[in-house]
Amino acid sequence: MEFFMTLVLFGGSTFLLVKSADFFIENAEKLGISLKLPHFITGILIVAVGTSLPEFATSISSVLKGEADMLAGNVLGTVIANIFLGLGLVSVIARQNIKFKHNIFQVHFPIFVFSVALLTLCLMDKQITSTEGFFFLAICGAYLWFLFSRDKVEFFPHHERFSWKLILFAFIGLLGLVISSEFVVRSILSLATILGAAKTALSATLVAVGTSLPEMMVVFAALKRKNFDMAVGNILGSNIFDILLIFGVGSFIQTITISTLTYTIILPFMLATLFIYWAVSKDKEITRQEGLAMTFFYFLFLGKLFGIV
Repeated sequence: MEFFMTLVLFGGSTFLLVKSADFFIENAEKLGISLKLPHFITGILIVAVGTSLPEFATSISSVLKGEADMLAGNVLGTVIANIFLGLGLVSVIARQNIKFKHNIFQVHFPIFVFSVALLTLCLMDKQITSTEGFFFLAICGAYLWFLFSRDKVEFFPHHERFSWKLILFAFIGLLGLVISSEFVVRSILSLATILGAAKTALSATLVAVGTSLPEMMVVFAALKRKNFDMAVGNILGSNIFDILLIFGVGSFIQTITISTLTYTIILPFMLATLFIYWAVSKDKEITRQEGLAMTFFYFLFLGKLFGIV
């Protein structure tokens, strides 16, 4: 009974976490437009914070509880889930080959590779300090500046009238984020105790998949609309911001140390994810067969993580 109730708590709090993030971003965006803030500032809420907010909230909550390795497990697990499930499994379910025209290997993929390389290098001593975290945030800021200065997209062509309700709704969304992320972390700690499983393993799987569901739904919808570039861009952008933003901010709260499990299994699988993604998409197409193979690799990851294979 305790296991069932804890599982329900995890599912409910994860659902509230995702919905609170959407609600906060929606109203914060409207508030920024109504106050005529620079488009760059308001755009950050959508492009950077919007893609990483659920992972950010749960990761920071775990660090504040002294569980820094859960941050690492959550971020690395999310990167793995985004690639293997967000592109692989979703392409199988949607029965679509993912064909993209935009040359992601010119800009976004190199930034993703650089982010992974920087993270791997910093984790060689199994920790990330605030000094290293500063470089993560600096690169994140430079990438954001590049995106907006390069594309010069007018994100907000409409005008939004100011209303105090926007502040209230944004606050409610933020409050929902704080509360739900607290319960997500608590439920994972309880499940780890009940199951006798590593907290990091559950964070890299249950939390990672739970917080990645919005990205997966965006990819699925994009595939149905034949908007393949959006599907790939959403996944790559989410991965880049998850690594740079969350590790960067988290390291300023406390030095992020990782466990042997993270170092020997989760981190190598994330590196493998990078190479597999490069191999299947270098021809600008991810076939359903390749998607099926990527899904298999995710289940192999689960088997290694929980000692099944």
